Amino acid sequence: MLLEIYIRNFVLIDELRMEFGAGLYVLTGETGAGKSIIMDALGLLAGDRIRNDLIRNAEKRARVEAVFSIADNTAARAFLLENDLIEEEEDNLVAVREILPGGRSSARVNGRNVTLNQLRDLAAMLLDMHLQHEYLSILNRSKYQEYVDSFMASDEDICNQVSVCFKEWHNKTVQLEQLKENEEKKLQQIDFLQYQIKEIEEANLQTGEEEELTKLRTRINNVQRLLEGSRSLVQLIYRGEQRYSASDLVNEALAICRNLKEEVLFGSMLQPLEDIYFSLEDLAEQVTAFRDSLDFESGQLEALEERLHDISRLKSKYGHNIEAILTYADESRQQLKALNHSQELLEELETDIKSLANNYVRLSGHLTSLRHEAARILQENVHRELRELNLPQISFEVEVGALERWTAQGTDRIDFLFSANPGQSLRPLEKVASGGEMSRFVLALKAALAGIYRVPTLIFDEIDVGVGGAGLSAMARKLSELSSTHQVILVTHAPQVAAYAGVHYQIDKVVDHGITTTVVKALDHEERVKELARMLAGDQHSELTLQHAREMLELRQTYEGELF
Repeated sequence: MLLEIYIRNFVLIDELRMEFGAGLYVLTGETGAGKSIIMDALGLLAGDRIRNDLIRNAEKRARVEAVFSIADNTAARAFLLENDLIEEEEDNLVAVREILPGGRSSARVNGRNVTLNQLRDLAAMLLDMHLQHEYLSILNRSKYQEYVDSFMASDEDICNQVSVCFKEWHNKTVQLEQLKENEEKKLQQIDFLQYQIKEIEEANLQTGEEEELTKLRTRINNVQRLLEGSRSLVQLIYRGEQRYSASDLVNEALAICRNLKEEVLFGSMLQPLEDIYFSLEDLAEQVTAFRDSLDFESGQLEALEERLHDISRLKSKYGHNIEAILTYADESRQQLKALNHSQELLEELETDIKSLANNYVRLSGHLTSLRHEAARILQENVHRELRELNLPQISFEVEVGALERWTAQGTDRIDFLFSANPGQSLRPLEKVASGGEMSRFVLALKAALAGIYRVPTLIFDEIDVGVGGAGLSAMARKLSELSSTHQVILVTHAPQVAAYAGVHYQIDKVVDHGITTTVVKALDHEERVKELARMLAGDQHSELTLQHAREMLELRQTYEGELF
């Protein structure tokens, strides 16, 4: 719900702040005092486009800022999280529109810049502004089905069953179409896959083979250096021809230590020297074995180069390494298997699709029957609300028609039809121009849908225009009822309606040094009495008018006591 609005340098408003909570809030004041200016400010937050006449002081920026609570607004929270506009634990959002000198504007939510479309999408989840169809969410035709479905039997899971059945039918239908398209190219694909698989299989590739072959090629190319190095190393370690090798030297050291082993120092050196000797012997054996392995056959390098060339050619066609080539072969075998069994799959899909289609027809038919009954209930509820609003002449009908295609929501097209006068043909709501009767019809519709209409803040701008007598009293009671489930904010010139407010704001304009400014004041009880009296009889009201105003407030308290 709306918690607070702050307006600065906007038309006649220099600066003002208004706080809101749950219940019914009314804004009253003389014509031209600035009530519509506040509505225009809210319109900016709902995504309205800026106008050049909105800035009060052309040298300064105009600013409209509002704080909303989304603690119970799951749709708004999901939108904000999806667009990274709020943290998970936050329950409030701050929306800001600014108009800069020169006409440029900006929009922000929680300090982050947003597009005008994003602001409009978000606003549709936060508030419903009456008499401005672009914000009047309740008249969004895409929601009519949701309204009707909410009146179906609560133990029915038919909507979900229809949705699941449709999605399965659709997916298998798409799969069948793709399979039929592939049938035309199947033989060509089979030949091509068989050729690729055969080429890879005949290569008899082994994991890690390329790396080993590359190492071997490097060894063959360096064979002379490796032979000379190995021969020299063996001589140095174990078998020196013209000088002592390391092994010989260690052996002499061992002989000396054995002769002097009675001395602790020399005795302790025997074991380490023996370990060194055997290590040298082992190293010499390894080097000798490596040297012997360098005896390559004639033509071995050419065969190796040819094998690496074959591997490189396969890599260029099937993958960046041997593992990728082998994976490609496995996937090709699976594709080949699927193609060879495509006829079986095609027949299986056709059987499944036929079964799903029959099930969908059965389920959607049942859903249509339930919607006809739900539409009747909704229609009766709206007519009851219209009678309570003293508007029995307004006709309303929920039409359940048939779509030309299947959808996940069934085969029904829901239309809301409206007629303001007897004898006038019913027309779709979205094609009916806004007017007095339409305004009160929307109030009746909102009252009928109070339990399921999830936009938390409802704003009405002079919904009572053209209504008098008992109609005004009925409207006031209906607005009071609606405020038990929604936050209701309305501009009114009717004292009968204003008397039912939980909070009453008076809008006035003052002139200071030739400059006109709109100001807002929250009225206490006695101030409300005087404002209601002014609304009843003008500025020259009498004591009798004041008494009438007090009776109106008492009547509201009595009604609320009976209602709640």
